[in-house]
Amino acid sequence: MEILGIVTLYNPAKQQAVDNIKRYIDGLDELIIWDNSPLEAGYKSYILPALSDHKTAITWYGTGENLCIAPAINFAWRHAQEQGYDMLLIMDQDSQWQDFAGYRQQIEEYWTKGNKWVYTPYIKGFDNWPITQPLHFRRIFINSGTVIPVEILTAIQGADEAFPLDALDHDLSYQVIRANYQTVCLTNCVLNHTIGQPRQSKILHIVTNDYGRARTYSRTKCHIMNFRKNYDVMTLHEKYVFFKRIFISKFFRIIMIEEDKAGRLHMFFRGIRDGMAYKFQHQ
Repeated sequence: MEILGIVTLYNPAKQQAVDNIKRYIDGLDELIIWDNSPLEAGYKSYILPALSDHKTAITWYGTGENLCIAPAINFAWRHAQEQGYDMLLIMDQDSQWQDFAGYRQQIEEYWTKGNKWVYTPYIKGFDNWPITQPLHFRRIFINSGTVIPVEILTAIQGADEAFPLDALDHDLSYQVIRANYQTVCLTNCVLNHTIGQPRQSKILHIVTNDYGRARTYSRTKCHIMNFRKNYDVMTLHEKYVFFKRIFISKFFRIIMIEEDKAGRLHMFFRGIRDGMAYKFQHQ
């Protein structure tokens, strides 16, 4: 089994990015570093030399602008097809593996037995269900830490670039379901990952990711687009969670504990409008 990895960077803390990459680079056959940072920031000249003592081949792709994650996944998917890789590992710059070697070993064992699954670790900071079995089948995964067989990526035709960042993982999850594949969590493989930059109010102890205007707009718009596109494969519970998190919870968090309330509420309602009005290519 041969694994290609891709990690996306956007103005990372340089040494932290290097340290995180070192935790998994030796378990890959090739790593693509997709840098969305401004070229003048000079991340390439710092990070590549810091990784020079590792034998894994590294391909650096500097975009010079923030193209987000979906184009990076599609670039890696096409490269994996051309080079004959079996799997693609997707990584975020902030995620930290506890034992990637063990994760790869387990994936290879299941894969060689004919289990054509999408594989994920247990995400510490995101997954909150009790671990009772070594395998836990799940419907929704986040991008970071996920290993997708190239065969499955081809079946779903890669990532939909209508979701460059927000809701991309949800859409990928639903496309995997549509293609009649399953996603499994290897529960004893742990990835430390934090969603956004959580902030807790001192009085009510409510937690919010505290996104600014642009990200509030993007998240609202893209999650509504995802809801419209994948309504037919969502469970009743997933629809309930969507309305609770995207509409009700976010609205009250902006009002009660976030800053720039007027600006963020404006972008929140604008995101709802544009998400509802978006025309997909197949429409």
